[in-house]
Amino acid sequence: MPYELEEDEVAFIIKPTSNDNLDDWDGSVATGVAVGDNFCYSTDVLQDLIYVATLCSAFLDLMEKDGELMDRVNDHRNQLLLQEANKLINKDKTVQRRNGEIINFNAYTKTKGNA
Repeated sequence: MPYELEEDEVAFIIKPTSNDNLDDWDGSVATGVAVGDNFCYSTDVLQDLIYVATLCSAFLDLMEKDGELMDRVNDHRNQLLLQEANKLINKDKTVQRRNGEIINFNAYTKTKGNA
C-alpha cells in the first residue's frame, strides 16, 4: 500500500538488503530518506529533519555493534509498546458481544466486508 508524503513530512525508509530471496534474510537493512515533493517549511527545518533521519540510521548501525545498547533499546521499546497498548485498552469500548467473545473495534482494527 503506497504512502504519499505530506508537505510537512520527511520519511526514514528501512528495507531488507536482500530483495530477491528473503527466506535466508540475515536481518540486514538498507536505509534511506525521502522528502515530500512540496516540502512546506524552511531549508533549516528540512536540514534538521534529515539530520534526525540520518541519526536514526547511524543509531541502527551502532546498535548492531554494541550488544548492551541493543538490549537497552529493546527493553525500552518493549516498555513503550506496553504503555501504548495499555492506553489503547483503556480507551477501547466493547461494541459487540457474541457467545462470550468480546470484539473491540478501535482506530487500528482492520476489517473486511461489511464489518
